[in-house]
Amino acid sequence: MDYDVAVSFAEEQRDAVGEAVEAWRQRGLTVLHGPDQTHEWWSHKESGDLPDARVRFFVPFVSSVDDFAAAMLRAVKAGDEHVLPVLAGSLEVPAELSHPHIAYLRDSEGLTEALAARIEASSLSAPVADIVTGAREFVAPAAVPATFSRYAEQDAAMRYLGEQFAAALPGLSRRGFAGTAHVGDARISVRIERAGDTLYALDIQRGGIGGDETVNFVVGRHDAGSACSNGWARPVYDLSAGAAVLELHDLSVLGRGAEPRSYRREELFAALWQRINTVLAATMG
Repeated sequence: MDYDVAVSFAEEQRDAVGEAVEAWRQRGLTVLHGPDQTHEWWSHKESGDLPDARVRFFVPFVSSVDDFAAAMLRAVKAGDEHVLPVLAGSLEVPAELSHPHIAYLRDSEGLTEALAARIEASSLSAPVADIVTGAREFVAPAAVPATFSRYAEQDAAMRYLGEQFAAALPGLSRRGFAGTAHVGDARISVRIERAGDTLYALDIQRGGIGGDETVNFVVGRHDAGSACSNGWARPVYDLSAGAAVLELHDLSVLGRGAEPRSYRREELFAALWQRINTVLAATMG
């Protein structure tokens, strides 16, 4: 049998949804609605146990974003044209489940006419079992979190590298070197000397040729304000790791000149420190 809509609801919405369904039927819409067909019911039925019916829309009334509601909202965001949530009250869809071009129906005075307009504009129906199980099983592709900030990651990288160099450099005195670090907000200056001669110099700067969100590396002594770079690290979000990393474009800061490579902050400091030790070992002959 074909219906215009099938309805799902939370237990506390039972009476309000019953009134909405009655208004829809009076409007001439056909509705698949059972008193026990709550979100809990729809979420635990296997495909073969769900109603043998086709619908244009599966309409879950969403008053809070539980697991079932989240699955329905993810399906809508992914482009499922048969899931049509109705948001209750002042509920807002979480940013990670919303899409700027999706307009949700509201459980308000104009809901019946708004739903009728959607139905009149739709000519396609599908088995309700396929709609529900498909939405439940949909796995959203990994996405960059809305709160990811390249500038916040740049700031964290500068702060971490400054702290690590400031802690590590004094230990070089045990090997006959003098290591100093000047840590500022926009620049970290690392200098390593022996008997007053500079053996290694590294400036780590906020921004540079890779963009103002990058961390720029300049090896060797140079004129203040000169535009040069031995590499830069750009904060990116690694979807496979589920974490922010630094994508290093190494011109020569690590002596590699290789394709861009991703580092965690800890890994990048370790690589820079290893490079320094390689250079210092070479000066010892």
